[in-house]
Amino acid sequence: MEEEFTDDMMRLLLVIDAYTREGHEENPIWVKELPLMAIIYQGIIKGLFRDYDYSPWSVPMLDGTREWLNISREGKDDLEDLLNLRMLSILRVSTSQYGFVTAYRLTESGQEQIRGATDPIRQEVMELIHHSCGRLYTVVMSGPDISFRCNPCDFNEPIPIGDIEDIPYTTKAYLPSFNFGWFGTDKESYEDKTEEGNE
Repeated sequence: MEEEFTDDMMRLLLVIDAYTREGHEENPIWVKELPLMAIIYQGIIKGLFRDYDYSPWSVPMLDGTREWLNISREGKDDLEDLLNLRMLSILRVSTSQYGFVTAYRLTESGQEQIRGATDPIRQEVMELIHHSCGRLYTVVMSGPDISFRCNPCDFNEPIPIGDIEDIPYTTKAYLPSFNFGWFGTDKESYEDKTEEGNE
């Protein structure tokens, strides 16, 4: 089944294009996946990507360690779909720590697709990844700390991709009904005692 092209896919293509468009065939520029995931996360909390969510993932870092970061499954899925639609090219490079760095850039088909982007979508993407001076943010990484940086303005905006939220939850003991028959225990009295113990 052919993938449906969505507004969030268009926004994602525009973000990747902004960071790679100055490259050319002889010396292409690629945007690495981890900085891109940080931009996507910032876009989610700023309301750019309407249908994306995020959750904690254990992510390999360039130094060989792993960090828990807020990663968008929907963003990753759209990258896969855009690859299948031949709107993105992918590059995988091995590191000195025997890991891999994945990077993306637009294909000619992707370039053709973004020509149809509406002005409102272009504007909201520009507002996310550009400083008020009009310059494109540099994405700066220092271990798990990632930020938007505008060097001429000496401006730095941390991207809180490593701030993992605590999700409250409650649990209740569960035993299948047939267990009570085996041990001669009354289920209702067991549940009563469980509730009393939780008080």
